[in-house]
Amino acid sequence: MAKSTKNSLDNILGEPKSRRKFISETAAVTGGIASILATGIPPAFAQERELKLLTWSHFVPKSDEELERQLKEFGKQAGIKVRVDRVAHLQLPAVLAGEVQGQKGHDLISLRNANSYLYSEHLETMDDLYEKIAKRGGGWTTDTVGKGQEGRQTALPWYFISFPLVARTDLIAEVGEDLPDTWEDVRRIAGKLKKKGHPLGIQLAHSNDSNNVTRGILWSHGGKLVEADSKTVAVNSKESIEAFKFVRALYKEGMEKEVLAWDDRNNNVCLVSGKCSMTFNPVSAYRSAVRDKALIPGTDRPLHQVINHVLPPRGPGGRHMAASFQAIGVWKFSENAQLAKEFLDFHFTKENIDKHLTASQGYNQPVLASFAMHPIYASSPKYYFAPYIGWYTHAAGYPGVPTAATQTVEDQFLLPDAMAACATDRATPEEAVAKLEAQLTRIYKRHA
Repeated sequence: MAKSTKNSLDNILGEPKSRRKFISETAAVTGGIASILATGIPPAFAQERELKLLTWSHFVPKSDEELERQLKEFGKQAGIKVRVDRVAHLQLPAVLAGEVQGQKGHDLISLRNANSYLYSEHLETMDDLYEKIAKRGGGWTTDTVGKGQEGRQTALPWYFISFPLVARTDLIAEVGEDLPDTWEDVRRIAGKLKKKGHPLGIQLAHSNDSNNVTRGILWSHGGKLVEADSKTVAVNSKESIEAFKFVRALYKEGMEKEVLAWDDRNNNVCLVSGKCSMTFNPVSAYRSAVRDKALIPGTDRPLHQVINHVLPPRGPGGRHMAASFQAIGVWKFSENAQLAKEFLDFHFTKENIDKHLTASQGYNQPVLASFAMHPIYASSPKYYFAPYIGWYTHAAGYPGVPTAATQTVEDQFLLPDAMAACATDRATPEEAVAKLEAQLTRIYKRHA
């Protein structure tokens, strides 16, 4: 793996040298990067340019390695220097905010869920590139990701990180059950397995996983935070109250109080340690069991053999789950904006998207239709869910689109907090929903 750059915020937010005049002169003389790539002969003075990409530290390191390899390949062809900086996923919002405030930093940035809307005034518009990539990739499987204000495409959808149900098949069989299909199945099985020392693990805490899974529960019970107009708060409904009642019962019957303080690692740890019977997680939990050569406690049998993934459970409102949708954009204040867009055109070719997806070992799920049935999903029965989970997966903000208000609600973990209060009897379902409604109303009014 290439030596990673420092992750300190000071290093990442360091001021680049001003090259605006130089870049304009370079473009005039060379005809832009397209002519460089066509001839393979970069001008000598182009070596002074540096294309910088900021992304989160991927849970599957080979994904980052492949991304950096592609950037270096592009840089070599273009005759420029390149740099990749990585930060922990929970640090990324602070780094993005700092770059916007200072109007300096990286050229290409990784964006999550509603960031493209939140920062749309500071992001390059990519409508033409969006359409170009869609045509050669079979179309996009989502039409809400990467949107800015007024419907502009301010980032390109990159991939999504799905949340199937991850289950210990051996433990479920021991209590005479099949893999769950509905939320009531999950509740019943979790109750049986908790009594045997193998609880269900769903974060009701300040973590991205908690934001996603609690939304899946809400939507599957017919509830929603906002209407399809992405503006009207709609959480206070009988369907939402039923979802909160369900979470309270699920917590009491099938979980332990440690989930109230979990971060995004703890469900992995609980499953791979042999304690948890079920959780909701990307394939990283399974991959961790393979990597660590974890054994079923008290045996010499590999744990990964009895871990499987199934589609998110069905509820009264259907089968729904949220996901972490990743996009990639270009700052308007970048001095290499055109060059950054041309790298994206290069990265989103069939060959390079295929390599990036494969390197992630199935963790990065595609948002281009031609990759939905990727061969990697046929490499193991553990991935059978992957080509189909996108049918039931939505970005935060559903049934509307992710907006600045959506991102604020996520960043403050309001839904997990409300469900945790209900689960622990600090509020009735009705009280928890009413308080959440008031919080959402203030936020959506502020962002109106």
